[in-house]
Amino acid sequence: MNNVISGVGLYTPVDVINNDELVESFNCFVADYNTRHSAAIAIGETEPLQPSSTAFIDKASGILSRYVIDKQGILDPERMKPYVAPRT
Repeated sequence: MNNVISGVGLYTPVDVINNDELVESFNCFVADYNTRHSAAIAIGETEPLQPSSTAFIDKASGILSRYVIDKQGILDPERMKPYVAPRT
């Protein structure tokens, strides 16, 4: 049995997220999480999440922006992931 590469391609999504947008969304998620779990955090049962910063992401990853499939889904603090239609 032989494996064959029958094609290659390149696709760059239209939407772009920069670190400022990502941090703003993530920090909203962190604030909501900490509020929802405040009782467990207060008694030491759960650790609070810590907010991030653009400078941290820049330094830790070197990534300044990224192309994404679904910007709205990723930046939605209640979702934080893209909406991708199911495929057959």
